[in-house]
Amino acid sequence: MAVLLQNDHLTVTYEQELSIVRSTRSELPYPSPDEFIRVHTEALQVYESLDRGRLGHLIDLRRPPMNNDPAFEAATMRTRSMLVQEFAAVAIVVRTAVGALQVNRLLREENNDNVLVFHDEEVAVGYLHEELGKRLSRPSPVPGAGSRSSRPSIRHARLR
Repeated sequence: MAVLLQNDHLTVTYEQELSIVRSTRSELPYPSPDEFIRVHTEALQVYESLDRGRLGHLIDLRRPPMNNDPAFEAATMRTRSMLVQEFAAVAIVVRTAVGALQVNRLLREENNDNVLVFHDEEVAVGYLHEELGKRLSRPSPVPGAGSRSSRPSIRHARLR
């Protein structure tokens, strides 16, 4: 496992054998929306250096405190969306049912229908492995075409 980014709020690793990028949030709350944007802009630069269309993204949100402050959510909306775009498949792991409801609400608002929410990390990794297998076994209609154009719509409202 290679560490691609590590700071007080977020650790991003790459598990080459699984073709999965793992973003793990720490328990430390963001002091402001600006700090959230700074940290996630840094992560986005890492993600943009990867061939996201061939990778799964596991986002582990089990440790941070919930923050449903509308002002915070509004300020961070654009950055949150960019963190899941262009990956072949995305799984978010949460600790509680309330956390799943909040994440699913945010995903609906952002029209991120390629993301599923899970309570169990092992099941989430299994889902990513299965989706990557499906996508990599299908030929792309246009050489070099990104996964976004060939991605089937997956409803994120399912909780596994």
